[in-house]
Amino acid sequence: MPRISLLLPLCMLSLLTACDSAKDQQVEAPPPGVLVAKAEKQQIRETLEFIGRTVAVNDVSLNAQVSGYLLERLFEEGAEVHAEDLLFRIDPAIYEAQVAAAEGSVAKAEAALDKADKDLKRYRILLKKQSVSQQQVDEAESNKLQADAELKAAGATLLGAQTDLSFTEIRAPIDGRIGRALISIGNLVGPQSGELARLVELDPIYVNFSISERDLLTVKQRRARERAEGVDGTTRPQVEVELRLPNREIYEQKGSIDFLDNVVDPRTGTVTARARFDNPDKLLVPGLFVTAILGTSERQTELMIPQSSVQEDQTGAFVLVVDPDDKIERRPITTGRPYAGSLVVSEGLEPDERVVVEGIQKVRPGMKVAPKEASLPGSEDLKSAEDEKEKKVGDPAAADKE
Repeated sequence: MPRISLLLPLCMLSLLTACDSAKDQQVEAPPPGVLVAKAEKQQIRETLEFIGRTVAVNDVSLNAQVSGYLLERLFEEGAEVHAEDLLFRIDPAIYEAQVAAAEGSVAKAEAALDKADKDLKRYRILLKKQSVSQQQVDEAESNKLQADAELKAAGATLLGAQTDLSFTEIRAPIDGRIGRALISIGNLVGPQSGELARLVELDPIYVNFSISERDLLTVKQRRARERAEGVDGTTRPQVEVELRLPNREIYEQKGSIDFLDNVVDPRTGTVTARARFDNPDKLLVPGLFVTAILGTSERQTELMIPQSSVQEDQTGAFVLVVDPDDKIERRPITTGRPYAGSLVVSEGLEPDERVVVEGIQKVRPGMKVAPKEASLPGSEDLKSAEDEKEKKVGDPAAADKE
């Protein structure tokens, strides 16, 4: 009994000590870490983005125009070919025979015409001597005209036979890249047998996309400014068309709009547009889904924050701001357009204010945090552009060249 009475107070003391230790650990727990980025002013271009698809300038379906057995395929599938290169050969035996027969008909018609012409001359001489009647002369003239018509008909038949014979050789109508052969050697082909192969021109290449009514007006105004620059030589913003490829990289060649449709589709409220790009390395092929980016060379300064920092609820867009005391503050903002992973902020933030980018779910307004700063997307590009600008200002020769 004395031992139990001694152990009980000791156990209670141990429990109280453990509770106090747990309270101390809970009080002394470090604030949650969050990743923050500063709101920064950046120079950005005014751009419009549209989803488009690459289309070949010239896209040729190679088909047989005469019937016959396919004797040869004279190209490597997927290779570059040139205009007038021989691609397929169809058995020409039947068509060579038709040409020979037509040539014989032409020779026969020429002989008949020669005889009719000589008879007519002879009858005209005899008519002067009154050895033949006028009716016989008229018949000779009619025979000559008939022989002349038969010669023309025979010539047309020969031309048709020669044309059919030429169709037994299928040649490339344009320079371009040819696809795979869709029919094997030895098959009977003809006008109804379908496509033999497909030939596309890859340089240059088109990108087709649709523009909304509002954006159409913007593009037309830019084109008007571009034309004005060519007239008076003054420096004005120019429309640039860039491509963002499916792998998110920007295509190195810049293009230009060469077609805008003349009507707005009433079902979609859009207009079809087309941009033309040089494609010297044949990187682009028809059928790619790309993003056409229309912009100007003129830059404007905007306050930017990462898109990942912006949240929305029923009241609108807001961000979590880390104040100078490292405490969280909920701040409603007014946003503009996205640009290169960032978002324009027109109201609600000041430059250098810190917004939470990662760790938003584990913090709430009024909570103290341990912020770690991250760079704003595009800030390095901006710094490089400013350094380049300062370099040109310090170098008169570079500035003049620019």
